[in-house]
This record gives sequence, structure tokens and C-alpha cells, in this order.
Amino acid sequence: MKKYSLLLASFMLMTVLSACTGNSSQPPATTTPETTENSGNTAPGGETTTPASTPTADEARIIANKQLVIGLYNDVLNGHQLDKVNQYIAENYTEHNPYRESGRDQFSTFYEGIFKHYPNYKSEITGMMGQGDLVAVFSSGNVEATSTKSVDATSAEASNSETTTDATSTTTSATGNSEAKTAIYVDIYRISNNQIAEHWDVQQSVDDPAKVFTPDKLPTLSAKTELASTDRATVAANANFVNNFFNTFFVQHKTDIANEAVSENVEQYGSGIQNGRSALVSHYLTDFRANTDSKATLVNTIAEGNLVLVHSHMQNNSNDRGQAVIQLFRVDNGQIAAMWTLSQPVPESSSKDTTMF
Repeated sequence: MKKYSLLLASFMLMTVLSACTGNSSQPPATTTPETTENSGNTAPGGETTTPASTPTADEARIIANKQLVIGLYNDVLNGHQLDKVNQYIAENYTEHNPYRESGRDQFSTFYEGIFKHYPNYKSEITGMMGQGDLVAVFSSGNVEATSTKSVDATSAEASNSETTTDATSTTTSATGNSEAKTAIYVDIYRISNNQIAEHWDVQQSVDDPAKVFTPDKLPTLSAKTELASTDRATVAANANFVNNFFNTFFVQHKTDIANEAVSENVEQYGSGIQNGRSALVSHYLTDFRANTDSKATLVNTIAEGNLVLVHSHMQNNSNDRGQAVIQLFRVDNGQIAAMWTLSQPVPESSSKDTTMF
């Protein structure tokens, strides 16, 4: 009888536990512990990005690359955690910014100086594009100088009365003038072995009002790791289409390609050219005739969605230092429907081994 009572009590206890847990035959859900080792999985603002569906191997690579770059911004550029530089920057990191040196240690030294002189330094990502091993970051805004002292040459290179602190931030006055012009910046990162191995940047020139456009005129770009929903085959086709247009139009000076490749009502931002195909062709026919030896050298191409970014070096002739140029093309219905242009003059050559390209 005692044994029967014990069995009955055990059965009743199991019944109660089953009612509390729903279905005791199913194992409890596992949880993944949170980690702060690499904050790259969190987009600016703290929102975690999750792909809508299982990405392909190519898409997963791009997402991981974007994640790494976001981590650099969150932890180092905005968090000022220089102890995490090793996590993001390769030891043999190549720097194409004309005012900064290559190498991981040099990267740390540069930003140590920046954070010292500009303790409120921030760089907000406003948009990203990724393809292959490249990630392009769009940012804008300005950081006001907080010190009246000259900027240390180890942290930034003075040019006249201004100092370009970094193409991910702004141009601020080295003389303590708190008025700084707002510009758009494009940073391009090459990722290798899950670390940033190379960096280029272009800062929008604000000297010519006719070529300045505000950040709100840029196409909408996600600041998260998510990819545009356009299928990869279409993205690759867009990249090939724009590369062919760039090579034919800007390199070979064959403007007739615009009749098929460019929309009749193409929109222009930052080039100083009026909207419309005829205005584009007329402008460059005049330019090519005046500069018969002008050169355009493609450096990088990044395509995502219906957008294609072309990074190039443009010169009027072989003796011209030229301009570092970012052109962003929007492709609609098999034609270029809009173009955004940012350019930065190439400074006089320095003792650096690397150029802007």
C-alpha cells in the first residue's frame, strides 16, 4: 500500500509538471548567450540585423564584411576603444588617404591623436554598399574643434588653415575656428581574412557651390548589414553594364554610347551638369575636345541593388594630379537614370609609398 501511494504521488507530480511546461516530451529551447566581443552584429542605434532568408555563400560573405566594418565604427571610430583595433585592422593594412600612413600601428596612432584633439569625434554611417570583398560606407556631418592648439602632425596633416581629420568625419579648422563645412564622405574598405586590409576615401569638395548637393539627395541606402533584395545576377549585370559605359564614355571618349545607355531625362547631382542626356553629352564633348589627353582610370566598382558605385582617378592630362572621383549610378529599365558625383583633388605627392589609388 505504501509503495502504491508513492507511485500515485509520483504520477501526480509528473502530471503537474507536464501542465506547467506544456509538452514535457519536447526539449527546452536553447538560448545563445549574449556577447560583446564584436559589436559588428549590431547596427548603429543598437538594432540587430537579421537576413530575411538564408543567404547564399556570396551574400553571407558581404553581410559578414559589412558586419566587420560596422564593428569598426561602433567600437573604434565612435567608441574610441583603441584596444580593439587589432580585431578589425590587418597588421599590413594599406592606407590610401594621402594624410595617413599604412600599417595597423599607424592607424592606432592616427586615431589616438584625433581622439585627443576631438574627444567628441563621431562618424555615423548613413548608408552602405557591398560586393565581393569591398564595402563602401557613406557618411556626413561635421566635428567642431575643441582645442585652439595646432593639430599634431602625427594625427593629421595640416593644409593651409584646415585639417582633414578623416574621410569618415569632416574637415575642421586647425586654428580653433568652430565653423566647419558639412560634406559627404565615401570610404571604401577591402576585407581579407575577416580583417580590413585596405582603405580608400573620397571627400566631397565644397568649394564649388554648383557641385555641392546635400546628403538627403543621395539615394536611400541601408546602414545595416542587410542586402538589397535585387537578385545577384541582376546586380552583376548592372555592374558590367556600368563598367562598360564608364570604359566607353570616360576612357575611350565615345559619347555615342549615351544614346542607348543613358535615360533621356537622367538626373545629375554634384557634377555641375544640367539634367538630361543631351546636357551630359554636350558637357563631355566640350571637355574631351578641350582635353584630348584626358584619362579616366577605374579603381574600384561596387554594385548593390540597382546602384553601381565607380571609384576612379580622372586627369586632364598625364601631368595633371587629377581628381579622386566617386560616381554613383542608378540603373532603371536597362538605362542609367541618375548619377551622383563626388570629387576630391589629388594633393601634391608626398613621401608615402602608396597613392590615393
